[in-house]
Amino acid sequence: SFQTFQHYFKRINLRTLPMDLAAANSQVCQFYTGKNIFLTGGTGFLGKCFIEKILRSCPGVGTVYMLCRGKKGKSPQERMDALFSEMLFANIRENYAGQIKKVVPVVGDVLEENLGLSEEDQRLITENCHIMIHSAATIRFDDHIKLSLQLNVGGTIKMVELARRTKNLISFVHISTAYANCNLNHIEERFYEMGTEYDPLKLLELCEWMDEDVMASMTTTLLRDRPNTYCLTKALTEAYLFQHATDLPLGIFRPSIVGASWQEPAPGWIDNFNGPSGLFIAVGKGVLRILEGDVTKVADIIPVDFCVNMLICVGWHTSTLPIEDKPLIYHCTSGTKHPYTWVQLGELLLEFFRDKEPYNEVFRRPDANFAKSKVELAFWKLFSHWIPAYVADGAAKITGGKAMMLRAYDKVHKASQTFTFFTKREWTWTSGNCDMLWGLLSEADRKLYNFEVMDIVWEEYYPNFFRGTKKYILKEDMSEDKLALARQQQQRLKNMSHACVAIFLVIVALFLYPLSSL
Repeated sequence: SFQTFQHYFKRINLRTLPMDLAAANSQVCQFYTGKNIFLTGGTGFLGKCFIEKILRSCPGVGTVYMLCRGKKGKSPQERMDALFSEMLFANIRENYAGQIKKVVPVVGDVLEENLGLSEEDQRLITENCHIMIHSAATIRFDDHIKLSLQLNVGGTIKMVELARRTKNLISFVHISTAYANCNLNHIEERFYEMGTEYDPLKLLELCEWMDEDVMASMTTTLLRDRPNTYCLTKALTEAYLFQHATDLPLGIFRPSIVGASWQEPAPGWIDNFNGPSGLFIAVGKGVLRILEGDVTKVADIIPVDFCVNMLICVGWHTSTLPIEDKPLIYHCTSGTKHPYTWVQLGELLLEFFRDKEPYNEVFRRPDANFAKSKVELAFWKLFSHWIPAYVADGAAKITGGKAMMLRAYDKVHKASQTFTFFTKREWTWTSGNCDMLWGLLSEADRKLYNFEVMDIVWEEYYPNFFRGTKKYILKEDMSEDKLALARQQQQRLKNMSHACVAIFLVIVALFLYPLSSL
């Protein structure tokens, strides 16, 4: 059809457009030409994708100063080298290797005073940077309230203090989350007051003298109708910005659940177990078979490349607005415009991991069901999770193997519990600023920085996402021989499942038959 032709024509243009030609026709590229960027969170999922896209799409971009701390025995430079050796940067290494030297690590830590920057690095940033992107945050839902406050609120305060000293600053983009106000069902692109008891500075002050256990005991009271410390501290951070940072050229970017890529750097690229990818792996492996939720609700997932494309455009647009205007908030979500429910997603997932491209090694045949009540959840956990886990670990001990399924289920249940709030509900988000931003883009920029969610074909996106968990996270052998063996394993598990059901029915019939003659 003509629509199908248009769809693939757009994709071909996007993936084959030469970088120099794209830059020459792009107002966004021209904006970033000669501009220096200070980025926090550059080794995180969103941050590293931002670096890859800005280097590849903007040949004239200046220096990208990336805040980087030592971690797991690696120096910042070693972490930087490891970053650029990843598959994500394969295209950059092959075709635009000269761009890599534009990324300069600056040693620091958002938990430390002045972001842990040396005086020399502070001068380097304040004298040279034009754009600041604050992506660093703890994204763990179950982090201690003290750590969440110090990282998410405290780190932002230090960024604002540095931004005020940055002489040529024209754009400061803070990355928040669409779930900052998830206590509401309908969320607009505006700031929501939290009440006088939620003073971000006073709460952060408590971290300096209050015992951790005492702070932990306050968590439930502070959360109220929010599900976790991540959503709470993201809302508190927005409160700080609107109360204390409106003198800056500020934009606030709110993405929903960030998933694998739609097209760039490759369809289905993903490199972490966070969010939906961990869920897909647990289901595909036959480990997670029941979780609490409502299958009719919308799964609001946004591809990481759409998220990065919009972030780059927000950085440009923020620079064009008068500082006197209130900071704009931009939603980057999919569920309101282009909904896809959990039941639709589940059907695709089971079809993929049962019949098309199963994982090479699985615990059981994949299945996925949502329980609507705690009682139903407990019942199915017992029969679908705990009993098979005890049987598997018992068999492992008898045969001299390693008993691991009970511990695995402890972790799976804890992880799935953090999703419950989101799988039982759905939200509507307004998109006026997002639509306005899209309307300002030229045709060249729309191809280069596409974030039009209606262009996503979910029936293509999710299978690529599932395949990405196999290829990029678990690094499985993707050969046809291995795939054939995996399908054979699924057939054996299917046959065993049918045999077990048949045996169970025979036992029930034998038990009931004598009773029927009474």
